[in-house]
Amino acid sequence: MKAMILAAGEGTRLRPLTLTLPKPMVPVAHTPLLVRTVALLQTQGISQIAVNLYHKPEAIRAHFGDSLVYSNETQLLGTAGGVKRLAGFLDTTFIVLYGDNLYDFEIAPLLAAHRAKNALATIATFETPNPTACGLVVTDSEGCVTRFQEKPNASEVFTNTANAGVYILEPEVLEHIPEGVACDFGNDIFPKLLEQMPGRIIALPLGGYLRDTGTPANYRQANWDLLERGEPSVHAQAHVSPEATLLGRNVVGEGCQIAEKAQLSESILWEGCQIGTGAQVQGAILGRGVIVGPGVVVPVGAVIGEGERLR
Repeated sequence: MKAMILAAGEGTRLRPLTLTLPKPMVPVAHTPLLVRTVALLQTQGISQIAVNLYHKPEAIRAHFGDSLVYSNETQLLGTAGGVKRLAGFLDTTFIVLYGDNLYDFEIAPLLAAHRAKNALATIATFETPNPTACGLVVTDSEGCVTRFQEKPNASEVFTNTANAGVYILEPEVLEHIPEGVACDFGNDIFPKLLEQMPGRIIALPLGGYLRDTGTPANYRQANWDLLERGEPSVHAQAHVSPEATLLGRNVVGEGCQIAEKAQLSESILWEGCQIGTGAQVQGAILGRGVIVGPGVVVPVGAVIGEGERLR
């Protein structure tokens, strides 16, 4: 089995954090999201992994080197168009994952159901509290998909079962994706397959953990989720003065320096941040190398991009 991670997005909702970094390389509790996704696949026996690149691709290449197969897109091709471009690599049953989600789940049950049903496509699902923001999926009693709906208006919602952005696909699916055309699985390909081959698309619950990280609020919650699972709050190579105060949940990245009488509360600091004497960082997200001068107050909800200096 092979894998494709969709990693070409520009991460516009996370700007300015993603102005200098591709969204899948955003650190979540000290570790880049894409590193976590690759590790999830490798620990379950999937070592042949491809990613598509577009925004700031050099960061991904520099980290992973020759361990991944790369597809460089000169224009964004969408979820399905990006996969189509790697048809030569995806020549056996393969799994597709969205690169902006934090996952923890077992692939084997999805694959078993896929094979048992002789499915062309298997879609993992989850129950969403916000169906208007998701692609929705309805199945019959046998688990076969009967209907799709992409991000409906509130008055049009008919289910809270949503697409989790994890697909197990047969190479035959690629024959139904146009070459060099931007298109998406949810909007374009799956509805067409459902019409042409009813009963060949199935869906079942992901059966594990899923968190979208595409907005500051969701990204923040992904960090808190990992802290609750026991991941360290303060990196071993960070220095926090014994006279500094950390309140609530915080993530303090590698190489950070927190001076005396500084106060952090509910904040996320990427690597190399410096917080000056008496400064206060409250409910903020600071990108790499941000410097907060002595006595400066960073307000709740602030998102500060890489290398900024607050004086």
